[in-house]
Amino acid sequence: MTNPDDNDKSKYDRKTLITAGGIFIGFCLVTYFLPNIMSMVGTTNPYLTALVIAGFLILPFVGLWWRGRTKRN
Repeated sequence: MTNPDDNDKSKYDRKTLITAGGIFIGFCLVTYFLPNIMSMVGTTNPYLTALVIAGFLILPFVGLWWRGRTKRN
């Protein structure tokens, strides 16, 4: 009988955890400063503010898609 912990693919390596932590911290910082960014951008063009919000909402999905694509190859 094999131990489930022996499977190398199920373990998280240090690089993966550091990357995930960096992405999480970056996302939190952008979320914290997003109202200020929206206010600064909104003074010049309200449509640009909508573009910033759309980019903020789409960026995690693009990142997950990209990660899945690189893991498959």
